[in-house]
Amino acid sequence: MAEGKKTFIFYSDWINMINEMPDVDAGLLLKHILKYINDENPQTDNLLVKMAFGHMKPMLKSDLIKWETQLKRFSDMGKKSAEKRALNNVEHKSTYVEPTSTVNVNDNVKVIKDINSRKQDFYKSLIPFLSQYDKELLKEFFEYWTEHGEKDRKFRKEKEKSFNTELRLKTWFKRSKEFKKEKSSAKKEKVLASDIIKQIKYGN
Repeated sequence: MAEGKKTFIFYSDWINMINEMPDVDAGLLLKHILKYINDENPQTDNLLVKMAFGHMKPMLKSDLIKWETQLKRFSDMGKKSAEKRALNNVEHKSTYVEPTSTVNVNDNVKVIKDINSRKQDFYKSLIPFLSQYDKELLKEFFEYWTEHGEKDRKFRKEKEKSFNTELRLKTWFKRSKEFKKEKSSAKKEKVLASDIIKQIKYGN
């Protein structure tokens, strides 16, 4: 049996085969199975035990392979999760606020997220609105409100005194529709003006 595996499946339909065996042979079969799953490589000259175990062995092996495959999958998932957490810890290093000289250092030091980490938090806050608004609109909204200068400690959203994401999105969506309508109307007027100039030029 694989290292760390403490259990195995004993199938209920084996009862029909075991019931046909004398109690002594059935007991020897059980001992043979337990020795096998504990990697003792048992041998027997008992014909009934050989026949019965020959039927059971492939199923025990198949269960063992399934268990090892599942164990490896869980192990790989654990490693990936650990690597991801380690990567996040590197990318999201905390910075500290310098304490003033008039207060206790231990009481005043605060951990703040760097600007990129806070932008990621804002991005995550927009995910619930994917069912209401187009992805492109949310992208434009995000890029606008996360704009900041190279030396800025805050991005545009954080410079606002108050910011309700839901209400801001509604306004953004409304203005976006109005802008597209105005743009479409301006385009039509431009085409119409072009047609009028052509008519004047060519006398049509």
